[in-house]
Amino acid sequence: MRHHTEIRAATPGERPEICHLIDVAFDAEPHGPSLTSPCTSVGSSAEDPHDRPDNTRILVADGKIVSVVHMAYREAHVRGARVSFGYVSMVATHPDHRRNGYMRRLMRDAEESMRDRGLCYALLMGAWDFYGGSLGWRPCDDKAPSLAWKYVARTDGLPTVSAEARMAAEADIPALAHMYDGRYAQMFGPVVRSREYWRRWSLGRPWEGSYAIVSDAAGPLGYFHTAGDEYGCEPDRGDVLDRVFLARARLAARSGEETASYYLDGADMDAFRQVFGDAPRTYVDPLGRPVTEADRDVYRLGNWAGGCGVMVRCLNRGSGILSDATTTDALTSAMARLRWTYLDADSM
Repeated sequence: MRHHTEIRAATPGERPEICHLIDVAFDAEPHGPSLTSPCTSVGSSAEDPHDRPDNTRILVADGKIVSVVHMAYREAHVRGARVSFGYVSMVATHPDHRRNGYMRRLMRDAEESMRDRGLCYALLMGAWDFYGGSLGWRPCDDKAPSLAWKYVARTDGLPTVSAEARMAAEADIPALAHMYDGRYAQMFGPVVRSREYWRRWSLGRPWEGSYAIVSDAAGPLGYFHTAGDEYGCEPDRGDVLDRVFLARARLAARSGEETASYYLDGADMDAFRQVFGDAPRTYVDPLGRPVTEADRDVYRLGNWAGGCGVMVRCLNRGSGILSDATTTDALTSAMARLRWTYLDADSM
């Protein structure tokens, strides 16, 4: 049966209908529901300072919204420079309207929209067997491990330290931004955060954890996210990450928690061990789920959670060190060479 279809930008008044579609579509996934709670906003648009109404694209069949794609627009740090990129999320088609090619058409439309805006590349978290092949998406770096160590430290009997942590407020945004840029601006991948981005997105979502400032008598020396997966230091305060880790545990103790969790990579483990020694640890995947030693090697950025991973699509020629990345394969090679970092605490 032939349907009359159109692809267009969603209107604000259609957001409730779109959220219902996302709930229905995600509940029908083969591996079970993939949302832990009902969808209340598309792409967290209520907090995203860079959101625009036309960031959500829909396919309408015979007057009914049956497919949706949401796009977020960001800048990434690239070794001291910046590059514009997109992040695709909330990709959904109603179960009764699948296998009609609707999502393929909508993804092509979204790519063209991002390309017209001059974005260098787009990211999404998705299944290789759907987005690969003719759609042209590739794992960002299929050889890079997507695992972090999760350390659990006890909060009793902590050593004394001349620094304490408190929850960050809007007045702390300049210090937070300075420390964040000092730690991440020379990497490839972390999201550039404007003041408004910090205010409405990073500090305005307490249900996902928030940020704390660590200070001593001389002023701020570092910060951390209470989820345990982001840390930073004042660039001119030297190597003080061990004091930041200790201040996090002391803040947890003041809140009555018996342990504090830390998600670390190899670069930060030495600072952690200075304070806590060889604390218990386990591998965790990008969703925070434990991974056994036997399964460790199969978890890659392009292959985790049943063949899903962080995918990338080249949209336009980059500049500077990305000027040769004119295809998706060339871009993934550059990501591997430049050690692309997926900082996902609250970035998308």
